[in-house]
Amino acid sequence: MLGAPLSLLSADVQEGGGGVHGRTAHFSWSSPEDQIGRTRPLIETVEKELSEITSWLGLPEAPQGKLLWITSREELNEALGFKAPSWYAAVTQPSENRIIMVIHAAHSQEQLHKTLRHELVHWAMQSLGEKAWAAQPAWVHEGIAEVWAEQRLLSGMQVSLSWPAFRNELPYLGDFDTGFGEDPYVAAQGYAMAHAFFARLERIYGRDLVAQLMQKIRLGNSLDRALIDLTEEGLIDHEQALRMELGSLSRLLSDFYPQFFLLVTLLLTLGFPLAMRRRRSKHQALAKKWEEEDQRLDEVDGDRDDMWRNIS
Repeated sequence: MLGAPLSLLSADVQEGGGGVHGRTAHFSWSSPEDQIGRTRPLIETVEKELSEITSWLGLPEAPQGKLLWITSREELNEALGFKAPSWYAAVTQPSENRIIMVIHAAHSQEQLHKTLRHELVHWAMQSLGEKAWAAQPAWVHEGIAEVWAEQRLLSGMQVSLSWPAFRNELPYLGDFDTGFGEDPYVAAQGYAMAHAFFARLERIYGRDLVAQLMQKIRLGNSLDRALIDLTEEGLIDHEQALRMELGSLSRLLSDFYPQFFLLVTLLLTLGFPLAMRRRRSKHQALAKKWEEEDQRLDEVDGDRDDMWRNIS
């Protein structure tokens, strides 16, 4: 039943395998036994989360499949059969009917949870149908997933879009139609731009727009056609508006201000002791100079006193 709580009745420890297995309404799952303290609390959120995502997307019920928890990227490479880019934290494979979560790729439990939420969006979007799902560019899949998860998956890497946009150096969304490449920074830029694109649409046209887009796409429309029908502007128009917004002076200043404030704080924190030390050094040098001057004057006054004494 969609949204039903996780049943742990089928969970058991494999003999000699060190793994724990179980089932939810949509997933059969497996987890390393020594990581179950991290994975089981998240597994218990899967059905509720998937139900909310499906409702947000306005799509039919998501398919059933496998949720595999592994510990390292080495295990991920082995499972995929090829070396994945270093920034991969999880993979959704409709062709293999599975989601693979890399536990140690997340620096915190919160990040691991957000990564799972991100992957569940990919899983739910399969309800578009195989043809419509495959027709969507990579940046569309990632942008929609990022809007739901509201995170940055690439090991906490955050890139500023305003400065390269201001300098007209941003890549185009079309550069990420088939993927995000090997370079973590370039991939981070692609994820951030895809997120910004759909976040802007939601901000302007409302939260229901994503579901409306999904319905149009499910019926066979391209994203461009769906955007024209729903917003009276096409993909190119929306991307150009996004680039102008990101490159505006107000956006540049708003992005720069927190960094400027942090820089000033660091300079004050690091510079204050140095300034005080320099001030003390100057004070000591000045005091020494006055002491030397007093001694010199005393010597001169002493000579004068002796001179007048001899005259008298």
